[in-house]
Amino acid sequence: MDDWLRSAPATLQSVRELRNRLAQGLSLFQVSPKDQANWLLCFSELATNSVKHTAPPATRLWLTLKEDETGLSLILEDDGGPQPGLASAPLPDELQEGGYGLALVHQLFAEVHFSRDGDRNRVTLRQQGPVNQLPVIAVIDDDKVMRALLTAYLHEHYRVESYADSHAALLALGKQPPALVLSDIEMEGIDGFGLRQQLMKDPKMKGVPFIFLTGHQDQWTQSRAGALGIDDFLVKPITKQDLLLAVSRVLQRSEQLKSQWGEQLDQRMTSALRPLLPATSIGGYQLALQTRAATVGGGDFLLVKDRVLWLGDVMGHDAEAKFFAHAYAGYLRGLLTAHDLERAPARLLTILSNAVHSDPLLGATLLTTLCIELGNEGRVQWASAGHPAPWLVGPGTIRQVGVTGPLPGLRPDPHFVTNERQLKPGEILLFWTDGLLDSRDAAERQRWESQLKEICLTSGPGLEQLAHRIARWFDERINDAALDDMTLLLVACPGA
Repeated sequence: MDDWLRSAPATLQSVRELRNRLAQGLSLFQVSPKDQANWLLCFSELATNSVKHTAPPATRLWLTLKEDETGLSLILEDDGGPQPGLASAPLPDELQEGGYGLALVHQLFAEVHFSRDGDRNRVTLRQQGPVNQLPVIAVIDDDKVMRALLTAYLHEHYRVESYADSHAALLALGKQPPALVLSDIEMEGIDGFGLRQQLMKDPKMKGVPFIFLTGHQDQWTQSRAGALGIDDFLVKPITKQDLLLAVSRVLQRSEQLKSQWGEQLDQRMTSALRPLLPATSIGGYQLALQTRAATVGGGDFLLVKDRVLWLGDVMGHDAEAKFFAHAYAGYLRGLLTAHDLERAPARLLTILSNAVHSDPLLGATLLTTLCIELGNEGRVQWASAGHPAPWLVGPGTIRQVGVTGPLPGLRPDPHFVTNERQLKPGEILLFWTDGLLDSRDAAERQRWESQLKEICLTSGPGLEQLAHRIARWFDERINDAALDDMTLLLVACPGA
């Protein structure tokens, strides 16, 4: 495939647009959704660093995807001033102000190279190995000739890793599970039955399909094999065609089962994570909520405990984002319970950020979030970690208010600012996740912002009426093809 090239002005809005276009480019190179998430995450970190931290500032970004026999590479260039702190390798162990996400980039990609080419900064990310990797079949047989024959049968369609005994297979498969295991039964030491039993105890190997290939077809052997929950039982000798058909059939069935379970899990998590308000009135405040879930996955969530609200948006548009949203929601419930007396939004965000920084699971994806406290007599406080700043809607006026802070977990002991607004009668704070205005085109996003402001300024006095009007406008605009989850939260205090 020819190289994939894009260019845009060096602005944060362009970073977002290039990121969306990069997702399309990665799809052209048939990169899996799971791997795409890593590419997109690292591009966002590097491009944001170029926009914010070059001196003199960059005016333009160039993005290239290219594939050769060694794999896929991403090249990001900018015309900003030299960045000597990025030129040395390896990346710094300590996260720094001007590039705190670089450690994450280095963790996800084995090859990260910074250079200065003429008047441009250049960073290259390289994926190890070919883009379209073949499924791995693990073959275990103590007969050298049989291993060679099975490898010859399979190698055109699969990558074969063969083992002469069960002990060697157990050591290797526990580190990197294959797509399928094909094993003999009669072997010295640990036989095929013992191998299957050991693999069933390994959490990494659960769900990996298993086929026995043996010269015995007596009833006792087949019954014992069947009791171990195998996926197929093949008898030697076997033709190449029959072996390939059996392997293909088992792999397809395995994928179908995973897909079915994935859909059920996605539906359950969607239901569990659906943002809900316990009431439309909390402590004298009126609240209105509207949500929309993307067609595939998505990671918005809203938690409410007393007068503290968490609004979060996990990076990604697939089921993986839902998983991390579920993990974050569970952690935040525990955090609010453990710190029941702590209500300061900035302090709660600092606690969350330090946890993300030290927890490998929570730190495996990006989150933007707002922590909101509904105080007494209309005093609303909030702190933001990379989340869109809210709008303040008043009689005939609308403006963005507050400042945002760093993404959770990107640096130890971050500083978050507590924003405050004394709400007056007739004023509304409008909080949302970025799916509300998600667009790949800057001009289109500006047009949508103008339309949204017009709706806010021309709606009647009812909070629910405004929320429904915005949601209806969103539905008409998206036409049932949302790229991201959308959550809209309106807060007013009539008695302030």
